[in-house]
Amino acid sequence: MIAIAAIVADIVLILTHRVRAVPDPAKYAPWPYIAVGLAGCAAGWLVVGRPEAAWDDLFLALVCGVVVTSEAAHAARALSGRPWVGWATALVSGAAAATWLLPDPLPFT
Repeated sequence: MIAIAAIVADIVLILTHRVRAVPDPAKYAPWPYIAVGLAGCAAGWLVVGRPEAAWDDLFLALVCGVVVTSEAAHAARALSGRPWVGWATALVSGAAAATWLLPDPLPFT
C-alpha cells in the first residue's frame, strides 16, 4: 500500500512538472538522484525487516525506487526551487519502493 501511494504521488509530481515546466535548454544529470534513490531502497529494505526478494518483486522495487524516483526528484526540485526537496523526494520515494518486497500490503502488521 505504501509503495502504491508513493508511485502514484511520484507520477502526479512528474506529470505536474511536465505540464508546468518551461523548456529548459540545460540538461540535468540524474545520477545523483539515482544514487540517493538506490540508497533509499536499501534503507527501506533494512527498515521493513530485510524480506526475501523474488526477481519480479526486486525488479518492480528497483524500477519504482530508482528510475521513477529520480525523475520525481528532478520534478520536485524544479517545481520547488529548493535543492533539498529533490534529495528528500529521492530518499523517501526510494524507501517507500522497498515495501514492494513485502508479502503483506502493510509493513509491521
